[in-house]
Amino acid sequence: MLSLEATEGTRTFMISFRRGDYIIEELRELLKKEGVDAALITSGIGSFDKCELHTITSTGLPPKDRFFSLEGPVEVGALHGSVAGGEPHIHVVVHDTANDKLFVGHLEPGTRCCYRVELGLVVLTNVKTKRVTDEKTGLIDIVAADA
Repeated sequence: MLSLEATEGTRTFMISFRRGDYIIEELRELLKKEGVDAALITSGIGSFDKCELHTITSTGLPPKDRFFSLEGPVEVGALHGSVAGGEPHIHVVVHDTANDKLFVGHLEPGTRCCYRVELGLVVLTNVKTKRVTDEKTGLIDIVAADA
């Protein structure tokens, strides 16, 4: 287990995406503009009109993923995640309202806000991180990065 403490405090943002905003793409721009390396995405709600996801499909190694798209009204029941090395990693629980199906997965670029998406972002001040892939297992982990 890795534990990284924000010994110099945190910054907190309430982010509100508007109709037509692309969630991952807009968030990446904000993270870059604000110089955010490590953060926690503490909560999120809203709706999408286009939702790009991937989920795991097995328990073997290396991990195997399935990518898929949802179109039309998609209600966001929960949105949480992290930022490492300035890159967001978001998990969602969404309801495809037209087909009355629930989905859980990793949010991908191309996901677009329908009416509003709101999320909380807690930035870990002066914490430097990166994601690394283990060559044997294919698993991706957060590690401390050299300053």
